[in-house]
Parts: sequence; structure tokens; C-alpha cells
Amino acid sequence: MAKISILTPCFNHEKYVSYFLQSVLEQSFSDFELIIVDDCSSDNSTKEIQKFKDPKIKLIKHEFNKGINATLNTAFENSNGEYIVFCASDDILEKNALEIIYKTFKDNDIIAVYPNLICIDENNEILGNLYPLKQRNKVELLYYLFMRYNCLTSVGLSLKRDVFEKLYPLPNSMCNYQDMKMHIDILNIGEIKILETQLIRYRRTRDKTNISAHNSITTTRENLETEMLLDTYLKFDNIFLLEQIFHKEVNKTNIKPYQETLPFFLGIMALESDNIYKKYWGYHKIMEFYKNDANAKILYEKYNFTFKDYLQLAKKCDTGDIFIKKYRKYKKISNFLIIVCFFLILYIIIITIC
Repeated sequence: MAKISILTPCFNHEKYVSYFLQSVLEQSFSDFELIIVDDCSSDNSTKEIQKFKDPKIKLIKHEFNKGINATLNTAFENSNGEYIVFCASDDILEKNALEIIYKTFKDNDIIAVYPNLICIDENNEILGNLYPLKQRNKVELLYYLFMRYNCLTSVGLSLKRDVFEKLYPLPNSMCNYQDMKMHIDILNIGEIKILETQLIRYRRTRDKTNISAHNSITTTRENLETEMLLDTYLKFDNIFLLEQIFHKEVNKTNIKPYQETLPFFLGIMALESDNIYKKYWGYHKIMEFYKNDANAKILYEKYNFTFKDYLQLAKKCDTGDIFIKKYRKYKKISNFLIIVCFFLILYIIIITIC
């Protein structure tokens, strides 16, 4: 059994995979295996991989394109390492990356390690640390992941094997929030360590053709995946932790968490978010919970919550005023620009005549 298994998804990385493989084979830590799964690439990625004849490299090919989570599942099924490290086939490991990750696990009572990154372009030129990981505690991280945005990265993420066994299988259908869901699950299980050291060179190409590139389709996918993402919090059974995470919202709403009212509680918390899709998720969870008499009675006993209160919750999801205000704002700007253009044209005509 290897100490470390590197799980690597590969899809159309013909240009970059050799740099990745070379960085893996040059590691100062030698007790590892690399499980690289090609997700039905249409280029010569597999041919490039097969040029490297090393017993530590295990290449597996999907018969059809399945997605990143399915690829990681396949890699895990064919691994045996004590620790699991995620790294894509277009990235590059610093020479001491595995050594530092392994030592961090041995020196700390943790279940996961998050290294910082160096961003590189398609020519391996350093762009800088565009995604710096800040030192936040578990409570802060879980709050950000619920209320705001992704504040962690999955590049170089390293786990104990028995922890990943609790996450396996990863859901095939999640494309953009698959890493956020994993972060939430990990934080629910135990403690993590964020390293200030930059151990992975994360490739960020200028054409931005990867699945996580920011565009309208990506945003739409993220919005559609919000429901499955936030459902992850329904698995939490540490009520004290939930009260810590949402202490500001608990004080504001006077709604405390209880195990028997967890969907309702999280729904109320989501309604305090600025994200309309999170608000919708929250309202739907409350709708589902409130639909029977038994739960309605529990809410009345715990929070003095009545149907009148329920009716008021829809106001939290009302976007009408927002759109009207935006329309009025842009209409004013448009009218102003029309007037400016009119006087500018008039000025040009007068100058021309004179």
C-alpha cells in the first residue's frame, strides 16, 4: 500500500499532461502512486501519458465522457493510498509538495490539508496567487460556504482515505459546485489545515474554455446546483456548531437550531442570504417542513411561529422592487446619455456651420 494516492482527472490536456507527470515523478517524497483517469479525451492526452513508463503511474480510460466527479470516483476505486491528493493533469506540483502534505498530516490532528496555489498560464508563466486561501476557522468557512461563496480550492486538496470513503461516491451530476459540496462535507467531519505554502501550480488558460470558467452558462449551472449544494447542511447533527456558524442570523431572527427543526432553521438562514437562489431553496425547505400539523405544532412550541408568520416569509424572496429600482436607475442613465448626445451633435453642427 502506498502512503499517498494522487487522483488525477484528465480531459484534453495533451499540451500540459507531460509537465504534470514530470513534476509528479520528480517528487522528493517517493512513496506514492498516481491514478490518472482519462475521461474520453478527443486529443492525444493518453498517448502523451503512455510515453511515461513508470510503475507508479496507472492509466485508466473511460469508455465515454462521465464528468469530473465520476472520474475521481474511478480513480479512488483503483487506489490504495493512506492519503488521497487531488490534482488535475494540467497542473504542476512543486518538488516537495507530497513531502510537505504528508508531514502536515503526521504533525497535526486533522483530516484534510488545503495548500495554497501559484497560478500559471498556458506557457507555464507565473500569474501570481490569484486564489489565495485565507486562514479561517471551521465556523467562518462554513458560514462563507453557505451565505457567500467558495472560499476554498480543490486543487491539491488532500484527505485521509477513511474520510474520502465517507464522501464516496461523489455525485456525478454536480459540475461547478462539486468542490464546494466536498468542502462542506469535510468540515462537517473534522478539522482541516490550510497551508500558507504554495505547493501546486494551477493552470489558468486565457481562452477560459474549462468547465469552471466564468460565463453565463457557468453561472446558470451554479444557480441550478444551489439546491443540491445547500442540502449538504441538512446532514449536520452538531447543533452547537450550527448556532456558532449562524450566530448573527440567530440573534437577528431569534430562530435557534434544533435537530427536529433543522430544515426549517436552515431555510430561515437561507432567507437571510443575498443570493436569490439560496432564498428560494430556503423558502422551499420551510414549505416542505410546514406542510403537516405535527411540524406546525413543533414550530409554534419552539418559536411561537404561526401561519401569519409563514405568509410574511415570501417577502424575503420578492425581487420585484429590486428589478423596478434597477429599471428606473438605468432609465435615468439612458435619458441622461440621450440628452448629452443631443447637445454634442448640436455643438458639432454649430461648429461645422461656423
